[in-house]
Amino acid sequence: MSLFWFSASNDLISNGEEYLHFNQFSMRFQGTDVVITVSYDMDMFSSIYISLLGTHNLEPAIENLFYDFENFEVLEIGRNNAVVFVKDVSRKNDEYYLYDAHDLNGTVDMLTMVFPDGSSQSFMDASSTEPTFYYV
Repeated sequence: MSLFWFSASNDLISNGEEYLHFNQFSMRFQGTDVVITVSYDMDMFSSIYISLLGTHNLEPAIENLFYDFENFEVLEIGRNNAVVFVKDVSRKNDEYYLYDAHDLNGTVDMLTMVFPDGSSQSFMDASSTEPTFYYV
C-alpha cells in the first residue's frame, strides 16, 4: 500500500499545475534582475505528501512554471510560496530598462509587476508576463 501511495504521489507531483493552484505571481524588478514570489495552494493529497516528504518535492513544478525564463534560480520553497531569482531578465536602454514577455507553464490568478520606483501593475488570469519598461 505504501509503495502504491508513493508511486501515485510521485506522478501527481510531476504533473505541474494539476495539484498546484497558483494564486499570485509578484515580480520585483531590481535593475536587470527580478525577484519573483509565487503563492500557491495544493490539493489535500499533495499537501499531505509534502508534509511527510518535504517541500523540495515541489521544485520540479516550480521550475516547470518558469520554463520560458533562461537564467533563474529557485531560492526558497515553502508550503504556500516560492521565491525565484531571475538574472538579466531585462536589458538597459539609455534611461530605462526593457523587459520582454515570458510565457508561464500555467495560469496565475493575479500577476503583479512591481517597479523600482514602487509603482505596480497587475493582471488577472495571466498565462504569461507582460512586456514593459521601467526607468533607471
